[in-house]
Amino acid sequence: MKSPRSNRVWRQIFLTGVVFAICGSVVLAASQGAELRKHPPDVLGGPLQQRLQALVEGRYPRLLREKITGTAIVTILLDPDGTLGGANFEVSPSGLGALGASEMQFARFGLTAGELQYIGVARIQLPLNTVFVVFGGRDSRDLDRALVERFFAKLSLQGVSPGTGIWILFDHEGRVLHTGQEPVEPAALRKTLEARYPGIRTSEMTTAPVMGRDGRPITDRRGQSLQLYCVWLAIGSPPPNP
Repeated sequence: MKSPRSNRVWRQIFLTGVVFAICGSVVLAASQGAELRKHPPDVLGGPLQQRLQALVEGRYPRLLREKITGTAIVTILLDPDGTLGGANFEVSPSGLGALGASEMQFARFGLTAGELQYIGVARIQLPLNTVFVVFGGRDSRDLDRALVERFFAKLSLQGVSPGTGIWILFDHEGRVLHTGQEPVEPAALRKTLEARYPGIRTSEMTTAPVMGRDGRPITDRRGQSLQLYCVWLAIGSPPPNP
């Protein structure tokens, strides 16, 4: 027979275990339940030149108020959803050529080689200044990997059969609606999904290799790079039936 002190000790151990179990469940639920969104490439809308000018004017109103001596250079990093991921303003006494437009410009944002999908240069004429914008788009490899791990967990561990593709259908706000694993013909995928879910209209599609945490592409059973096809509903499209 246990003593009263022994009973209190066991009760404390039991309650402590319950607390840890509850806390652990909450943490696990939070890590598994966080919503993953991937916005369409046209999330900001409008021509790129206008988008860049709006970002420059909003971020650096000084360029609208005073004349800059030298060459005004703005470096803009765009996140995978098209929103601003980072910006930097500097004045070069000689011009853009002294700085160059390369991945080195984006090291200040903590990016390493190979993390940009594209790099470009735009010339923006403001009332008082000419601004050279060096812009680059961060790739979506981390988000794509998280989506695959969430919605295709078995595939990311076991690999997929040769000729099989994986796709995700999003609404225009980037929420996941449907996923699939099947033989995919990229040129026909949008029409295939519109026929499968009558009434929907799609607007954008992207294709990207899925990268592992080691930085190498995830492959199918034949060693071919696994492609993730992302398709978005058009603005105003009704949602697909369940």
